[in-house]
Amino acid sequence: MEIKYFIILGIFSAAVAILRKNNRIDSGKIEKKKAVRSKAKSLLDKFRNSTDYNHPISKSIVRLLENYHYHENVGKTLTDEEIKMIEEKLNLKLPKSYKLFLKYFGDGGDWVFVQNIDSIQNGGFYKEYDYNKTLNEFVYLGEEKIMTESLLSLMIGDSNGGAWCWLTHEERKDNEWSLAYYMDGCLHYKVKNFTEWLGVAASDREVIREYDIEEKLGLG
Repeated sequence: MEIKYFIILGIFSAAVAILRKNNRIDSGKIEKKKAVRSKAKSLLDKFRNSTDYNHPISKSIVRLLENYHYHENVGKTLTDEEIKMIEEKLNLKLPKSYKLFLKYFGDGGDWVFVQNIDSIQNGGFYKEYDYNKTLNEFVYLGEEKIMTESLLSLMIGDSNGGAWCWLTHEERKDNEWSLAYYMDGCLHYKVKNFTEWLGVAASDREVIREYDIEEKLGLG
C-alpha cells in the first residue's frame, strides 16, 4: 500500500513539475510578446508625433509597426548621426524614404513579413559581395548599360538567390533612386523607388514575385 502511495505521489510530483515548467515557458512567451508590442507602440507613437509622418512612405512604415510581432530579428532603429556616418562611409546620400525606414522601423530584418532586408550598417555596394568574381564591369537592365560598382544592395541575396539594388547612378530628387533585381548576371524589373518597393513588402508579399508575374526568372 505504501509503495503504491509513493509511486502515485512521485507521478503527481513529476506532473506538477512539468506543469510548472510549461507555465514558466508560457509566461516567458507572453512577456516577450508584451515587450514586442510595447516596443512597437513606442516606435509607432514616436513616428506619428514626428514631422516626418506626412512622407509618402508613412503608410507602409505604420503597417510594419502595427504588425511588428510578425517580423523576425528586426535591427535597431538608427539615429540621424548613425545614418550620417553610413552616408559618409558610402560617400553618398541615402534616399529620404529609406532613411525614414531606418529611423522609425529599424535597420532591416531577417524577415520583414516575407521579405528579408539586410542591415545597411553591415552592407554596401553589391560589387563588394562578389566573392566569386562573377560580376562584369557593366550589367544590363534591358538595353540600359549600368556600371556594377554603382549598385547599392538592399540585401546580399534573398531566398531566391537574387538581390534588390538601388541604381545610384540616377539623378533623382532626394536620391530616390529606382531599384532593380539582380539575378544571373542581369538586372530585372525596375521599381520606381523605395517607397513603392516597401509598399509591396508591407502588404505581406515578396516583392520580386509581384513583378515576375510571368515567372520569367523561374523562381518556382
